[in-house]
Amino acid sequence: MNEKVSSKQRPNIEQNASGKKTEGGIPLNTALGVDAKAFIDTWSDIFTTSVQQPKAAINAGQKFLQDVGKIVLGTNAGYPDSSDKRFADKAWNTNPIYRRVGQTYIAWTQALDTWLDQAGLEGMEHERARYVLDTAKEFFAPVNTLVGNPAALRQAQATRGRSLVQGVKNLFDDVRHNHGYPACADRDAFIVGKDVAATPGAVIFRTDLLELIQYQPATSKVVASPLLYVFSQVNRFYLGDLTPDRSLFKRLLDAGIPVFAISWRNPTASQRDWNLDTYAEGIIQSISVMQDIIGGEKVNLMGLCAGGFTAAAAAGALQVRGEDRINSLSLFVNVLDSRPEDSDFGLFVSERSIEAQKQATRVKGLFDEKRVFEMFAMLRWEENVLGFMRSNYLMGEAPIKHPLLFWSIDYTRLPAGLHSAFLDLSLYNKLAKRETKVLGQRVDLSKIKYPVYVMAGSTDHITPWKACYRTTQMFDTDLEFVLTNQNHTQTISSRDNNKHLKHWTGSNYASDPEVWLQDVTEHEGSWVVHWIDWLKVKSPEEQVDAPTQFGNENYAEIDPAPGRYVLES
Repeated sequence: MNEKVSSKQRPNIEQNASGKKTEGGIPLNTALGVDAKAFIDTWSDIFTTSVQQPKAAINAGQKFLQDVGKIVLGTNAGYPDSSDKRFADKAWNTNPIYRRVGQTYIAWTQALDTWLDQAGLEGMEHERARYVLDTAKEFFAPVNTLVGNPAALRQAQATRGRSLVQGVKNLFDDVRHNHGYPACADRDAFIVGKDVAATPGAVIFRTDLLELIQYQPATSKVVASPLLYVFSQVNRFYLGDLTPDRSLFKRLLDAGIPVFAISWRNPTASQRDWNLDTYAEGIIQSISVMQDIIGGEKVNLMGLCAGGFTAAAAAGALQVRGEDRINSLSLFVNVLDSRPEDSDFGLFVSERSIEAQKQATRVKGLFDEKRVFEMFAMLRWEENVLGFMRSNYLMGEAPIKHPLLFWSIDYTRLPAGLHSAFLDLSLYNKLAKRETKVLGQRVDLSKIKYPVYVMAGSTDHITPWKACYRTTQMFDTDLEFVLTNQNHTQTISSRDNNKHLKHWTGSNYASDPEVWLQDVTEHEGSWVVHWIDWLKVKSPEEQVDAPTQFGNENYAEIDPAPGRYVLES
């Protein structure tokens, strides 16, 4: 069902399930360049401001003490918000001790807000202080301690302490296997190649950089232009091929679209020099192999998350060379035009921080898995760390068995060269300014004339949808922008039968995304159906017989999918 949305019925697409706004986020490249020293300096600024301008601190302190007095006397009628899942336990309302603890915590957070409102901080200083104070509120919530968590205490009593013993075991297991952070998923719940990444296929090309996997067709006839799937370099490629009911690859194959996928090798320090040119050349090389196999037809190129940068870089380089080898370009949940205002972390990124991060990575040769994990943890401390800390350690619960969460902890490393390129793209925004050189050529995406499809998620906090929308201004061609009601990873891995899915399309690609929103059409169901139909329309009309073997005489089958590199540590 399609429904036209008038300007007076602007869709509420900036709310997630909890009602929190999600316009802002933390684009990947920005998070890579966060300056830890800026966080420390912000706390120093807060202390200095409190000393130099004590009135704000005095007012906040007085209000806090007044609230605490009312809480002690039982005359404060406020309760912790039960819609906040941290305080969902009934004890926060019914138990007089926990009710007062919760009320005191709320009074403290309000006192911090009062101080910030009256401290006289402006601009970036104000926003930095807001961010670190909000983070402090999350860390110092009483539920993060055993004594301050009634559910955990009740669990310990019901299990005669076994939950606490199991929590300690979980802690030691995470120290050994998860860099000391609480695991968000059971790392042994699935087997790669059997339970996930199990779509039949074969590696038909391998270099030190990548494996190119060709997947087995599911129909007798297929479109002439196959799809090349290019994923991010900070996770494994099989987000596109989770369990069969969550596999994007399967949906494409069932629709008669041939699928090839790049599986990047997890680099070591010896590959520290791999950079944007290296990865762009790898994509171009893969396209050459595909064309050799399919008889020269053009390729539909798709880039997802950070893979969108390398896919766009490769496409731009081919355009400058005058090599007409791409039929269409699809860019999913990535920000090609980076702006500091897209992210709270943009407040903590500077030329000094970028250079410091580059230097640290150059010395080690890698942006390693621990730093990748910490980067994503900092996106949402409560959702990515603290919530799992409470369930794993305080409640003694086993990590969740979920394919998407299983994939999410299968991190990889970034070589120093690519890490440096991503940081430059973030700080200097060279791709949008047409100043990026790829393989010796200055890339100008506005020169591309084949169709381009851009997809974003309205609840995406990694690549905010309004930042993704700016990609529409970088091309001067037949373009389609689609907005979904999902987050960063759900856009690719949702079940086909999810009845809550919807997406929006429009045609007025004004520079302001708010203008685009005024005249969009709402569609029920997954955006993937829309994209597949688009791919078919943009591909050559005549279908061809599906191949009956993997590769050809020049590129024979090497290993069955999902290949060797996805299994290497």
